[in-house]
Amino acid sequence: MDETKPLAWMWSTEGEVYGLSVDEETHKLRWFANAGCLCDWDDSEVDQTPAQFLACGVPGRIAEPDADTLAEIVQRVGALV
Repeated sequence: MDETKPLAWMWSTEGEVYGLSVDEETHKLRWFANAGCLCDWDDSEVDQTPAQFLACGVPGRIAEPDADTLAEIVQRVGALV
């Protein structure tokens, strides 16, 4: 059985909740600040392409996730390029 890979992540930093949702069809990354859920694409704070993320990292208005989560995101997004 194939293991499902995550396409959405949420994390908390200093009492704020952040998130990332990846659309595999459009290859668009949508970053969320003060995220309540990752279900409404229209509420994204910043949109990026995988290439932009790999070159520039997490957008400035979004707090970085912990190292393990960031490594998982980099690996998953890298597979889209």
